[in-house]
Amino acid sequence: MIIGTRVLYPEEVDFWNAEILQISVYHGMKGSLDFMRECSSAFRDAGLRYVIHPVGYSLLQEEIFNELREMAQQTDRALILHDERNPDGTRLGNEWIAKYRKALERLSSIARVSIENAADTPDIRWFWDTFADSITLDIGHVESAGLNSVEFVHALDEQSLKKVRFVHIHRNNGLHGGITDHWPLSPGCREIRALEELVRVKPDVSVILEINEVEEIDESLSLLRELRARIQ
Repeated sequence: MIIGTRVLYPEEVDFWNAEILQISVYHGMKGSLDFMRECSSAFRDAGLRYVIHPVGYSLLQEEIFNELREMAQQTDRALILHDERNPDGTRLGNEWIAKYRKALERLSSIARVSIENAADTPDIRWFWDTFADSITLDIGHVESAGLNSVEFVHALDEQSLKKVRFVHIHRNNGLHGGITDHWPLSPGCREIRALEELVRVKPDVSVILEINEVEEIDESLSLLRELRARIQ
C-alpha cells in the first residue's frame, strides 16, 4: 500500500511526507496547465512518483483533447480520468461510445489511463467492464452516491479487483462547499474500513488522499499509515 495526497502547486513537493502525489488539474481554473507543467517537472527532478488527474475534462469534447494529451505526456504513473455519461445524462451509448473509445485509445497509447467512478457510481461496474484496463476506486464517491463502501468493496468481482491500481479516499459527512464528501478522514469511519477490506485482498494499491481542509492532511495521512501498519 503506497500512500499519498493530491496537490495543485509545485511548492508542495516538500510539503507532505507522501510516497505518491496526484497533480489535480481543474478545467477552467486560471493557470492550471502551467501549475501542472511546473509540478510534473518538480516531481521528476525530486524523483517522486506521481499521477495527473484532470477534473472537469471530457473525452467527448474534441476542443480540449490537446490539453488531455499533454497531461498524458507529462504524467508518471497514470492519467486518472472520470467515467462519463451521454450529454443528456444517460449511460454512454451509440455514437458517444465510439467517440469516447477513440479518445481513450489515443491517450492510452501515450500513458497508462486509469478510470475513476465519479459520474455514475451505481453503474460503474458496466463502465469499468466496457472501458477500463486500470481502475481508480474512489471510496468517497461510493459513499456520496448513497452506497455502503464496505459492501461495495466486498461485491467487487475478481476481474475488477485485478484492475484496481489506485484508490481515492475522503469522507462523506454532510454538505460543505456545495458537496458532501472530501471531508478529512476520522478513526473508524466507514471509508477507512472499506479501504482496509480492499487492501487485505489488494495490498499493492496506491492510496491518494483527496480532502479540502489542507490543515487536516497530515492527520488523515497518519490514519492511513496506521491502517497500513495494522494489516502488514
